[in-house]
Amino acid sequence: MLCPSFPSIGWKESFSVIIGGDEVTAGKPSPEIFFEAAKRLNIDPPKCLVIEDSIPGVTAGKAAGMEVVAVPSLPKQSHLYTSADEVINSLLDLRPEKWGLPPFEDWVEGTLPIEPWYIGGPVIKGFGRGSKVLGIPTANLSTEGFSTVLSEQPSGVYFGWAALSTRGIYKMVMSIGWNPYFNNAEKTIEPWLLHDFDDDFYGEDLRLAIVGYIRPEANFPSLETLIEKIHEDRRIAETALELPLYSKYREDPYLKSSLNQI
Repeated sequence: MLCPSFPSIGWKESFSVIIGGDEVTAGKPSPEIFFEAAKRLNIDPPKCLVIEDSIPGVTAGKAAGMEVVAVPSLPKQSHLYTSADEVINSLLDLRPEKWGLPPFEDWVEGTLPIEPWYIGGPVIKGFGRGSKVLGIPTANLSTEGFSTVLSEQPSGVYFGWAALSTRGIYKMVMSIGWNPYFNNAEKTIEPWLLHDFDDDFYGEDLRLAIVGYIRPEANFPSLETLIEKIHEDRRIAETALELPLYSKYREDPYLKSSLNQI
């Protein structure tokens, strides 16, 4: 639970109060634990913000008279969190300033720097909609072997650098998730290399260094608005990757080691 006096730096050391379930007589959806937290913080419950991942937790927070932001533990069930004041895809999308709290200061040019993560493998054929429907050809990776990555990384739009073993290193923007407009049955990884290639490169080794986050995945009322948003993502990524904060990763050993030496 966050309250207006909650400092915006650090993690465990920043919590003024930590309460366990064994310190109250009734668990969620009872609001008791939230009332007790507010009491120890000496703050009125209506001035507190609860961040919860479960429906019983959301119910408890609202019963305490607090505002509640839900981060569903199962994204496909976000429609069930109707009593929350806001439902977000992940904590990457939390905007404290909406709730009278200090804003996060690490957003840069519409992007959020993240701890880099790396994936790679041969380029495979995708759904065929990238180039044919959207006019945006993606260099798809198989999800086989990436179950841990897919479960740990929130869905959304990311960006970074891509290395093709026989061609070089390119800027890249990437979606990871279910692509609500197309309603994927499974979570996918769909990178878009920001370069015009003359031919296909199926089977070629592709390595990705993902260094920043742009936005959560979203549904769109039309194909045109989806395409417009994808091109906006491209502009944001291309600009951000010129910043030293991100451009340094172009030289990442993971990418460099994949290039064929001639």
